[in-house]
Amino acid sequence: AARTIAEADVFLLCTGAGFSADSGLAIYADVAKVPAYAARGLEYRDLCQPFWLEQEPELFWGFWGQCYNDYRNTTPHPGYEILDRWAERRFRHSAIAEEIRRGLAADTEEAAEEDGTEEPYHVTDHAGGFFVFTSNVDAHHFDWFKAGEIRECHGNTEVYQCAMPSACTGVWRAPPDFAFEVDKASMLAPATTEVDQVPEESEDSPGAGSPSPKAETSGPEAPPRIGRVRGGGRVTMLRNMPALSSEEAALAGFTTNHPQCRKCGGAARPAILMFSDSSWQDVDSQQERWDAWGNAVEQLGQRQSSGTALRVAILEIGAGGNVVTVRGTSERCFKEFRDAGADVRLIRVNPDLPLGDGQEQQQLHNNNNNNNNITTTT
Repeated sequence: AARTIAEADVFLLCTGAGFSADSGLAIYADVAKVPAYAARGLEYRDLCQPFWLEQEPELFWGFWGQCYNDYRNTTPHPGYEILDRWAERRFRHSAIAEEIRRGLAADTEEAAEEDGTEEPYHVTDHAGGFFVFTSNVDAHHFDWFKAGEIRECHGNTEVYQCAMPSACTGVWRAPPDFAFEVDKASMLAPATTEVDQVPEESEDSPGAGSPSPKAETSGPEAPPRIGRVRGGGRVTMLRNMPALSSEEAALAGFTTNHPQCRKCGGAARPAILMFSDSSWQDVDSQQERWDAWGNAVEQLGQRQSSGTALRVAILEIGAGGNVVTVRGTSERCFKEFRDAGADVRLIRVNPDLPLGDGQEQQQLHNNNNNNNNITTTT
């Protein structure tokens, strides 16, 4: 696996919830395992539904507000820095990277005149030989990777949208110092409380959102859960997410504990794809950058197929079977890049589900003589 990445021309990183787990954040199976939810028979899939905002907004913001607080106050694990170092040394400044970047720049100039969409941040640079695709909504990738090389297929808790029936278009960012007030005993967030800034943390502090002895009910070895995470603070928080245009714009809609649409004044919500969610607003420019980059890699693979094949490494980490978007994306990219003529390797890091999901990927995994294969690491 290490040699595959070291010898690659293009590096695609695909991350799921298991990748964030190393930071001490809760995974799908454990996030809702707290007494307040257990008493009501609520699990993660029950809570991750947009209808709660209308039916019980205190519960909705108790869940999403505490998730936001947990993410804001938890240190990304060292793997982010390691992967960023690989990208910087091998994939952002190579000849292949420059060729990809030139193609993306030309396409962007043609589309720029037609694009009047309001975005939560502006990206002026282009990805090279590295891109990251993630289903994680913690926005930790912006602490290390460039904004132009990130695709969050489910959104993140830093970006908000209108939640009214006839929703206003456009999404916007939360202020840098905003924090939700959540009663961790009831896991409810009242609307009228005055919001605070993100608390400062000392070097030896467990961090906001980390468990206190009274809050912990299952002993010190209990897995992370909402409101009971590792914490530790974020020294490099969102440093690669371009700043908002003005302080006034940053504060709009965040004057109470239940954010409001900064256009119509109605209810707002995180711009996150929830279950049974038909109203999610994506960051369209992010999706467009991801699509354009994939097309550029395919085109480069086609041009090089007659000579030395373009070498592509896809590293998938922590993508499980509850929501299979990341697994499906890594396998789809594997097939599309291979069909374009590239020499592709998919490295899947998952001790529980290491093999390919699709029939073709299963066959490739079992075929040791095939030049395009899946490597599994447990």
